Amino acid sequence: MHGFAKGGSERQAVELARCIDRSEYCPILGCFHPEGPLLSEVPKDVEVVPFPLHGFVTSSGLRAAKEAVHFMRRARIDILQTFDFYSNVFALPLAAIARVPIRIGARRDEASMRSFVQHRSELLAYRLATAIVANSKRIGEQLIHRDRVRREKVIVIPNGIDVGRFFSCPNTQAIGAPNTNLLKLAVIANLRPEKGHLVLLNALQNIKQIPCEARLAVAGQGPMRAQILDKVAELGLQHEVELLGEVQDIGKLLSQIDIVVLPSLKNEGLPNSVMEAMAAAKPVVATDCGGTSELVVNGHTGYLVEPGNVAQLADALKRLAFDPELRKKMGEAGRARVAQCFTNHRMAESFVATYRKLSASKRRKL
Repeated sequence: MHGFAKGGSERQAVELARCIDRSEYCPILGCFHPEGPLLSEVPKDVEVVPFPLHGFVTSSGLRAAKEAVHFMRRARIDILQTFDFYSNVFALPLAAIARVPIRIGARRDEASMRSFVQHRSELLAYRLATAIVANSKRIGEQLIHRDRVRREKVIVIPNGIDVGRFFSCPNTQAIGAPNTNLLKLAVIANLRPEKGHLVLLNALQNIKQIPCEARLAVAGQGPMRAQILDKVAELGLQHEVELLGEVQDIGKLLSQIDIVVLPSLKNEGLPNSVMEAMAAAKPVVATDCGGTSELVVNGHTGYLVEPGNVAQLADALKRLAFDPELRKKMGEAGRARVAQCFTNHRMAESFVATYRKLSASKRRKL
């Protein structure tokens, strides 16, 4: 993994390290840069091993590669598992050189933001993998049909979260001035073009006719911040929109929100922000990108709309704005769905089952 920033892949790596059965496995987290807010959540019995580099085709990249091979041989690593594009390209070939018996690659998004060279590099790295884990059925099918990865190599293991962190969140004072006639929306996503913030702002302007005041909290940081602020000014939404930057306590934020929106245009996998919103019993309005439809049951736990469709997004928000009972019903259904299907323990158990299966297959071949 790259580091311990608050990203979806990093969160899943840390959750697996926390929950995996210690009676069978001793997890070690390898990374390029051992820094970031999630580092404090790594259990104390989990070793974090850094392989610092600043680019693959550099002296630091060569040095990190040598150190990684030596470490895997010295530690007699049985299973190497990656969590993102960079660790796929870096670690899968090195694990093959180090003769690690089981090498598991990852695909956690639609890979639509890769350059041609990056995409080809990742596919070449996948050839050295024993298996590739996709975090949703749709991403798994994409690997098979678009990227021509053999079906028997693709394993689908959905993301998982610590549901208890959101079950226990108390309701706190609403964002903005005290007002019982206030509809509170939030989008929790990095400020990048593919996340669709500008589409959401256009939709927000279209719902000013609802019988309450709507406020939007934008949680996250990234290169689109200035452009989002310009759009807010252009649409005259300075009173309705607040950019919060990176939010450390997502549970506390969600306790103040009525509806969570994820307006992504592309490149989703199985978004953690949607799972967290559902765990906090919040209805979700999201675009049908990646595996989001495997989380949000349209009309039951929220609404799914076409990516980039301002009118559909605004209509879904209006329906929820007019019906607080529907918001409550959908939120409760979402919480039940996450608790049943998308916990971190369920995810860890699926990985353990995969390790056992691959290990047994390897022994039979020997």
